[in-house]
Amino acid sequence: MIEKNNSRELTNKDIRRLQDFISLLDVSFTAWGYCTYEGDCLPLKFITFSQSSEKTDLKDFALNNAFVPESPTHYFTALLKTLNLNDPNLSIKYLAFCGKDKQQLGIAFIIGKPDKQVINTLKIIVTEIESLLSIKSLHEELNMLKVSHSNELRYHKKHIDNLERHLQHLKSENARLTRQMQYQLNHDTTTKMLNRLGLENAIKACFKSRTIIEGDAYLSVILLQITNGERIQARIGCEGFDTLLSLFEQKISKTTPHIHYYARISATELALTTIVPSLDEHFLPNLCRQLSNVARKGLGFKDQEVHFHVFMGVANSYHTNNASQLINNAYQAAVSCKESGSLVNTYTEADHEEQKQFNQLEHYLLQAVRNDDLILHFQPKVDLSNDKWVGAEVLLRWKHPVLGDVSNEALIHMAEQNGLIVEVGYFVLRNAIDRASEWIEIAPNFVLSVNVSAKQICSPRFADRVLEMLTHNELPAKNLELELTESCLVSNFDVAYSNISQLKQSGVKFALDDFGTGYASFSYLRKLPFDSIKIDKEFLANVLYNSHDKTILRSIINVAKKLDKQVVVEGVETRAQHRFVCSEQCDIAQGFYYAKPMPRDIFESQLEKQYPPPKLYIIR
Repeated sequence: MIEKNNSRELTNKDIRRLQDFISLLDVSFTAWGYCTYEGDCLPLKFITFSQSSEKTDLKDFALNNAFVPESPTHYFTALLKTLNLNDPNLSIKYLAFCGKDKQQLGIAFIIGKPDKQVINTLKIIVTEIESLLSIKSLHEELNMLKVSHSNELRYHKKHIDNLERHLQHLKSENARLTRQMQYQLNHDTTTKMLNRLGLENAIKACFKSRTIIEGDAYLSVILLQITNGERIQARIGCEGFDTLLSLFEQKISKTTPHIHYYARISATELALTTIVPSLDEHFLPNLCRQLSNVARKGLGFKDQEVHFHVFMGVANSYHTNNASQLINNAYQAAVSCKESGSLVNTYTEADHEEQKQFNQLEHYLLQAVRNDDLILHFQPKVDLSNDKWVGAEVLLRWKHPVLGDVSNEALIHMAEQNGLIVEVGYFVLRNAIDRASEWIEIAPNFVLSVNVSAKQICSPRFADRVLEMLTHNELPAKNLELELTESCLVSNFDVAYSNISQLKQSGVKFALDDFGTGYASFSYLRKLPFDSIKIDKEFLANVLYNSHDKTILRSIINVAKKLDKQVVVEGVETRAQHRFVCSEQCDIAQGFYYAKPMPRDIFESQLEKQYPPPKLYIIR
């Protein structure tokens, strides 16, 4: 609202006040207007403007509550109009706005002759002021956001920097742990030598060397079997033995510089690798001689000297470029040392061919076991008191289209060599019990004898599996006899004893096979509940011509009788041998003199002749 009242002229006091106010704003130009206040309306923000040429420039200055510190939340605007201070007819008091909704608090007072141009100018000024205040508010908010965002950016950048440093630390730690894991995977934990996996990786790396690729040299693996290692370990302990192995490695390193890698591939076996010049035929023999001398000299351990007894197997890379196979070849060569008695043996082309044949046989045998292609033959056991068949021994046969007929002994040996003895053993047991369950209908007291391997009798669940088979086929336990050799009992006597005791309580019979060939036969007769002993056929072969063998055989029979054990003699092939075993009061005999092993159908027909059904008489 514009009013013409309360008019007064500018005084010097007004001008000084305006000048003081302008100086507070730090304005460099001379003010053309001034501001007064009425009541509670106090100016906080002033707009001053000056007229130059035809354009009016507006200036915005903030007083920051300089006049009213007790009212910081309000926004006040005061308007100064460009006036001619020399014109006594014009004067303006103020026009003020405040609050968020710009509520009008003051009235513009025009002194003198206000015209329409002045009023319009004031309206324009008000509009411009509102626009400028809005823009200024937005700028202030934007600046605040910039400051806030800048702080947030600094915070996030710092956080990202910390994360990057942490990530780098994790990468470094991961790399360290990976190296540590790879080391542990490839090394023996106690001696720090390579293990089997580490040796294979080292051999693979050697295969890539230029000298081997171009044929100027070849790689050799020397496997050292410490034959007395287990005894030394039992005497000085595992840690002591590990220390000795480390000392052994150090002595070899000082003696010969030609060893590239050392590996511990088992508790008592070391493997070494060396690059052999192709044209130096004396290199390997000299190296093996040096290794043998190091082992022979002995190692000092806690005021005692320990000697390693070593067999060395050598394998060369011109037979294979497979790291694992090269180590296996060296192992086979070392095993041959035990059989031949030599200290060093080199894997040859003949060994290579033999190994190929063995692998082929292993494949054939595995297929035969899985496909039930093996055949059971049965050799009768004869009661010498009446020549009746009272039982039979189960023998394994294999008729292969390529290999031909394979004997029981060859099959068992092959199965033991390639680890199939357990599968083969259970195949025989399963089928033998199935046959016996049918034959007891012909001869109720007929006993079928099955040979059991050491791995079977020393298996913790062996007794349970046998009893399950008996139950499944409804065969009484008394009709089954298991034949064991002394070697079956040596490896793990406690487990074997547990299985034998459990089966014996169920009624299964046991026979000690090949009696007299071992050093502890009589000891096992005392410890284990055997029902019978089987005298080895070697004793009977020369008994009629060798008085020494005859004396031994008679002593065995006499001891068995006193221990109340049934005496079974195998290998009876002549009438003279039959008469001898009868004269010595043996109980049961087995051999070609009575019958050869025969397949199931022939054996069954002969058994029916032995036990014909009783005749029925019709009484009229």
